[in-house]
Amino acid sequence: MFEPDLAEVSELAPLANPHAVKEKYKKRIIRVLEENPDLSFVAVRDGRVIGYVQASTRGSRAVIEDLVVDKGYQGKSVGRRLLKKELQILKRKNVKLVVAEVHFKCASSIPFYYKFGFRSQRFKKTTLVLGMMQ
Repeated sequence: MFEPDLAEVSELAPLANPHAVKEKYKKRIIRVLEENPDLSFVAVRDGRVIGYVQASTRGSRAVIEDLVVDKGYQGKSVGRRLLKKELQILKRKNVKLVVAEVHFKCASSIPFYYKFGFRSQRFKKTTLVLGMMQ
């Protein structure tokens, strides 16, 4: 992910967090990109960003900050390729635990994460926390 991608990425952000305020969330995306440039990726089709993933690390623990695919490209392996790439990089960084929080309005994505070995860890007010050991 690079700075020119940010406008398109911020358009996709509400798919990950239905309560995201675009400009405020864009600042968050920029912060994560600046702190973890090697953990922020986009998927591009015909010159347009159709998905992105971002993660952050704290010691041997990582958090999938966002994994978003444009609705028109869901179910076409875009998310699988993004998450696979992210997990490969995290493994190289010796991350032992990967956590993803899924907003309850995005609960349909939970089986996707289960295919990668994530499992439910706990519930928060509006999210399910999923985790996997590397």
